[in-house]
Amino acid sequence: PNGFYERASVPCDSRRARSASGVVILDKPDGRTSFSIVNEIKRLSNFSKVGHCGTLDPFATGVFLLCLNRATRIADQLLEQDKVYRFEVRFGFESNTLDRTGDIREVYNGPAVSEAALRKSLDGFLGACEQQVPRYAAVKVQGRRLYVWSRKGIEIELPSREVCIHRIRLLAFDWPGATIEVHCSKGTYVRQLASDIGRDLGCGAYVKELRRLASGPFTIDRAISLEDFRKALSADCWQDQLMGMNDALAHLPSMTIACRETVKRLQNGYLDPVLEIRLRERFPKQSTAVRLTAAWNNELIALWWPQENHHHQRRLRVLGSDSPDNSLP
Repeated sequence: PNGFYERASVPCDSRRARSASGVVILDKPDGRTSFSIVNEIKRLSNFSKVGHCGTLDPFATGVFLLCLNRATRIADQLLEQDKVYRFEVRFGFESNTLDRTGDIREVYNGPAVSEAALRKSLDGFLGACEQQVPRYAAVKVQGRRLYVWSRKGIEIELPSREVCIHRIRLLAFDWPGATIEVHCSKGTYVRQLASDIGRDLGCGAYVKELRRLASGPFTIDRAISLEDFRKALSADCWQDQLMGMNDALAHLPSMTIACRETVKRLQNGYLDPVLEIRLRERFPKQSTAVRLTAAWNNELIALWWPQENHHHQRRLRVLGSDSPDNSLP
């Protein structure tokens, strides 16, 4: 009904309940780290693997993609997608963490900024730019998380990255607060964006509330709360919330394979030369991965790239199967 995927109608079966692979869209609660949520799900279940696609700050809420079992192998493909955030800004102050959890370092005592000035400033951030990584961030610099250096009081050169603001709009404004929505590329730090807006206006700013509304096609209206997912795990009905890997990667092109022997070889890591020729003919200009699926159940068997690059040393990534009927007897 949502136009992207349908929830699985697979009945709960405790014998294979923890073996299925896929993605769950969680609505992350306030006050939890991404790492702690992954650890909790591991503790409450016996999934072979649990991962996530895109860290959210502890004070942030919203779309949080949880990868279960073999789906951890496609996490990198989900990280590449754009994000949509709604955030509340508090003007007139700057904090060391660029959000409400930090210590206030600067206070503005000037006149209120007008709504017209704010709208003009927002327009100036549209498009591609080099964004500095916040001092309190999880990226590694010289082998350590940046926030570790910062907490130790060690000054270190902050890296920057190219990001793109596709859309930014003002939803509400009542000095000294504003609510803003932004559609941005992967890797964009909303905290840094808010701080940059404040500095552009000459009054400073930090993020008071932050909510991720979408990560690629995964939107907040499809998300389940962490509490409800705990209940689903306890009742062994969590598969009702599971999106299969093939559906999760629907943004990638695909080729369906009807020959069971070819699928069996793929599962063993062998790419038939005839199949690769067909792939190159069908996707002559493709740079991203292509999904290889089984015709009889539409299950994702492998990902194929037309060429090697620094992200993947092999052109074929075998993803295995949850279904015993993918192989020949």
